[in-house]
Amino acid sequence: MPELITRCPECATAFRLASAQLDMADGMVRCGKCMAVFDAENNVPLPVVTALLHNEFTRPPVPEKQPPTGRRLTTAMVVVLGALLLAGQYSYFFSRELSQISTYRQPLRQFCNLLGCQIDPFRDLNQLSIKRFIVRPDPNQPIALAVDLIIENSAAFDQPYPKLFIRFEDLQNELVAQRIFSAQQYLMEDTASLPAKRNAIPARARTRVNFSLLDPGATAVNYSVELVE
Repeated sequence: MPELITRCPECATAFRLASAQLDMADGMVRCGKCMAVFDAENNVPLPVVTALLHNEFTRPPVPEKQPPTGRRLTTAMVVVLGALLLAGQYSYFFSRELSQISTYRQPLRQFCNLLGCQIDPFRDLNQLSIKRFIVRPDPNQPIALAVDLIIENSAAFDQPYPKLFIRFEDLQNELVAQRIFSAQQYLMEDTASLPAKRNAIPARARTRVNFSLLDPGATAVNYSVELVE
C-alpha cells in the first residue's frame, strides 16, 4: 500500500500515512502530538533531490566589476587634491594660531609664499613686561590724561606691539572705566618716535610709549594696565 510522509504545520512533526487513511477524511488528519488538524497532502516535505537540483541550477553570484585602472587613478587624485585643499583651507583660516607654533611656522611661511598670504610675526606675550606706567593730567588737553609707559621685550626676537588693557577704579575698587587700545591706536599719537619704533619691539630692548585718553572723571583714582594679545 503506498504511503505518504506529511508534516504537521504547527509542530513540524512528521507522520507516515497510508493512502487509505487519506481517503477517509479527504486528506484531513489530526496531529497526534499537538492535536492540530491539517491537510496532509498540502504539507508533504520537499524531497531532498529536488532541493539539490534547485541548488545545482541556481545562478552563481556575479562577481563585482572592478573599475578600470584609469578610473581608480582619477579617484585617488581627487581624494589627494581634496585633502590638500582641506589642509590649505585650515592653514589659511588658522594661520595666526599656527604661525605661533615653531614646528609649523616654516612650512606655513612656504605655503604663504606660494599663495601670496602673510603670517603674523612670532610673539610670546610672557616675555613682554611693563617697566613703568604713569597716568597724569594732560597739560595740553584739560579733559584728557597723558599715559606714559615703558614696555620691555626680553625675548631673543623682535615682537609686535601688544594691545593695552587699561582699567580705572574708584576708592572702593569699583570699576569706573576700561578700554583695550590696539598698537595702531596708541602709537598713532606718538608721531615723534613712531619711525624709530618700526612695527615691533626689538629683541632684548625697551621702548617708550606716550599717548592721551579721555579723563574718566574725578572718581577714577586707581588705574592699572595689562598687556593682551
